[in-house]
Parts: sequence; C-alpha cells; structure tokens
Amino acid sequence: MAYCKNKNNSIYYEQHGKGKPVVLIHGGVVSFQNNYVDFGWIERLNESGLQVIGLDLRGHGKSDKPQDAGSYGTKNLASDVLAVMDELDLDNVSVVGYSLGSAVALHLIQAFPERFSKAVLVATGDGLIGLPPFTFSSLLPVLAEVASRSEYPKDLPSHVAAYWNFVTESGGNFNALSAMAKGDYPPLSLELAAKIKIPVMVVSGENDPVLGRGPVLAKSIPSGEYLEIKKADHFNLAATGSVKNAIATYLS
Repeated sequence: MAYCKNKNNSIYYEQHGKGKPVVLIHGGVVSFQNNYVDFGWIERLNESGLQVIGLDLRGHGKSDKPQDAGSYGTKNLASDVLAVMDELDLDNVSVVGYSLGSAVALHLIQAFPERFSKAVLVATGDGLIGLPPFTFSSLLPVLAEVASRSEYPKDLPSHVAAYWNFVTESGGNFNALSAMAKGDYPPLSLELAAKIKIPVMVVSGENDPVLGRGPVLAKSIPSGEYLEIKKADHFNLAATGSVKNAIATYLS
C-alpha cells in the first residue's frame, strides 16, 4: 500500500506492470478498486504494454476523507492526481477518467497539457461543456440528497438510489459524499475545449441516465473522437469488454 501527501490529505495509489504509463481516475462515490480493479482493467491494459497507475481521490477508498465542501471540486481532485504523478516522477502520461473522473481528466488535460499525451473520458457526456440536461450542477444536489438519507432512498430514481448502495458496499463515508457533492465542478467552456491539442476519446453508453451522451463534447475537441456503446448505461461500461479493448488499443 502506497500513499503520498497532497497538502493535508493522504492519497492512496497503486502501480501495476511496466510500459507506457496510464493514470486511471475513478468515478464519484466508488474507488480505484471498485471502478477498475474488480472489472479486470489492470490485466487488460498491462497486456497492451501499459503501466497502470490508479489512485483513490480524496473522499474515496483508502484516501483521506475531508468533510468540508471547500476540500472538493474539480481543481482539488485534480491536484490529487498531480500529487501522485509528482510522487512517481511521471512527467507525461495518458489518462482515463470515468464519470466524475472524466471531469477531473478534462480539467487536467486543459490546464496542464504538457503532462498528458492522450485521454479517454468514459461514462460521460455533453454536460462537461455545460450542455443540459446532464450537468454536474443538476446531478450533484441529488447526490447530496442521497448522502442525507439513513436508509436506502427507494423514493428516488433507481440510478440515483444506486449511489447509496455504492457508499455502503464500499465502506464509504456519507459525510464525505455530502461534502464532495457541494464542491465546485464548473463546465469547461467551448473556447478552452477547442484549445486542447492531445487526442481524446469520449466513451458514452447509449442509455446513460446519469451523464448522458457525449458526441458534442467529442466534436468540441480538435482531436476528439466518439465511441457510443449500444445498450450500455452509466454503470455497466466499467464491466464491458469492448470498452476495455477499445481503450487499450487507443492508448497503446
């Protein structure tokens, strides 16, 4: 088990294999283990000559779980990724971000372009550039509502209530989830998206009720391309073999 310090927070990370490094950023509420390890991502990417670096963002998994909203937001979560890269002396990597992790990855490749060679944004959509209805500003208050419940919120839509199960099953912290949901996750402007130079692949499920689909997001990036998985939703993309295969081929 390895940790690095990012100011006052201990951030958990793992390294697997050798080759070109790729950093995997998990989605909200879950962890590197829940989002990637359990679904065979390490083995598939290692087979393609890629070294996998995974971390638990603050508030998740084995990392520290601050309980104030000011500790969260896109920039703070992105700083956890950079802290791990600095700890490992990684100057330039590929990056894969899933759901919330896709917003973190998009911020990183825009704000720190010299440190990233390729990116894949998974289980995400046009809300990352502010197009309704699937924006973080509409999603996060619902997650805060989930965090306030002491029992499974059966009155909420099933894809929302699922996050309650994710927290309980992964040993998460409801106070940290509430704080995370109140952080600042602004959309990227079209002007900034148009300045992204590296290749970016956007992967969406055809039936994603959480963040929708991302064809406009992909088109807004000069070297962007779009992959939509038929019949897939927000959650089962992580377990879909064709997704892992497409990403492994794209990055290697």
